[in-house]
Amino acid sequence: MSSSPVDAEVLIVGAGIGGLTLAAILSRLDISCKVLERSDVLRPVGAGISLSPNGLRMLDQLGVYDKVMDAGQKLRKVQIWRGKKLWNTVDWAGCEAKFGYPVMSLERHHFHRLLFDAAGGDDVVRFNTKVVDVIDDPSESGVRVVSDEGREFRAHVVVGADGIRSVIRRCLARDAGLKEANTIEFTGRVHMSGITAPLEHLGPQDLGVANWMLYENSTLTTWPCPDNRQWFIGVTKTDEKVDNDRSIWSNCDEDTINSVYGDKFHPFAEKGEFSDIVDKNERILACNMFQEVEFPSMARGRVCLIGDCKLLTLTLLSNPISP
Repeated sequence: MSSSPVDAEVLIVGAGIGGLTLAAILSRLDISCKVLERSDVLRPVGAGISLSPNGLRMLDQLGVYDKVMDAGQKLRKVQIWRGKKLWNTVDWAGCEAKFGYPVMSLERHHFHRLLFDAAGGDDVVRFNTKVVDVIDDPSESGVRVVSDEGREFRAHVVVGADGIRSVIRRCLARDAGLKEANTIEFTGRVHMSGITAPLEHLGPQDLGVANWMLYENSTLTTWPCPDNRQWFIGVTKTDEKVDNDRSIWSNCDEDTINSVYGDKFHPFAEKGEFSDIVDKNERILACNMFQEVEFPSMARGRVCLIGDCKLLTLTLLSNPISP
């Protein structure tokens, strides 16, 4: 076996939430790592994020918990509505006493930035590095990762955290004699979300209150963020053909969401209709929802996968961190 110096003990491909969380863990364990990210900067993606007690326990160990508490809003209760009728209320106030940590909601990009800092920031994350291949030759002491510019990086272990269109996943499939291709399929559903400015007509009694809206032909959830900001999530069906290489819509605006939910009742809307909330957004987006349909082994040799590139399935609430 030939011996060559490595750039780090672990190379992580992808600086999303999964990749940066792993990098932060390795940092706490004094295991050297580098994160290779194809984007040029850490861009805002998504609207809000919900963190459950088991996820917060891990973040506490990473030294991020207090910062999450400063930036987020504790969930106190969930109001469940059927149309305009309050159907049920679920009390979450005892969650912290029972599990040691609450359920928190906060702006997703802010949380992403906290993980970036915990991972080591620019000292660990290398931007503008698009990975195109990974070579795990047993005769060599390290795994080689190749960028689109032809540069090679070496490590003892490579972890793919590069999302649903993972290059590392394709390389694993190729090395296992399987189809080297993007095998995700469109579900026919479009996820719509956003986060608002503070809703000034709401008061202290509304802080920490989530609303699950069960309409006749659709559902919608809103989650509390600091200062009575609202993070909203909805979904609609479409029969249109979509590009499997792209998720986020480039032309989403208020009308996109209001065409589905604008005239629906919401208890926190100033005039009763959800468009009142949508029109106070600070950021909105729509993205096509995909799912994986082929499930080969997600580890081979010294290469493995984590996050969406490992197993992309659709759930109501991911565990422990749900975008």
